Amino acid sequence: MTEPPFVLVGTGGEGEPQFEASFAADPSAISPVRRRLRMLLRENGLEHVADDVALICQELMSNAVQHGCLGLPASTTLKIIVVWSDARLRAVVHDPSEEKPTEQYSSCSRTSGRGLRLVDELSDRWGVETPPDGSGKAVWTELDSPKRRAS
Repeated sequence: MTEPPFVLVGTGGEGEPQFEASFAADPSAISPVRRRLRMLLRENGLEHVADDVALICQELMSNAVQHGCLGLPASTTLKIIVVWSDARLRAVVHDPSEEKPTEQYSSCSRTSGRGLRLVDELSDRWGVETPPDGSGKAVWTELDSPKRRAS
């Protein structure tokens, strides 16, 4: 699979750096995005949260591929946007499904279904937004004070 396009858009609002990547709805497309995001966060002074943010984003991207693109071709394109400042880091993954994700209850016999619980534990908050035009959903997560956060 070819490497997805990565864009450091420059700044979001109020001088916030922004990372954006489009990727195919294929599990093999997630790792390159995660690696590039982690590297970019480290390059921008966020090395102490880079691993956690990359893991959170991997979970959101995996959920989007596995559940948000169920029945769609692997060529379906998804998008992740990550914006950060001293006050906040926000990551958003867009997918074409309007179905909202739900946390699964833990079980010793389950081998999957723990992703949103992990997102909840590592984030300060997360949620889902659905645009009124019915064009899918955006699952987002936020971390407060990412530069001062201890890992």
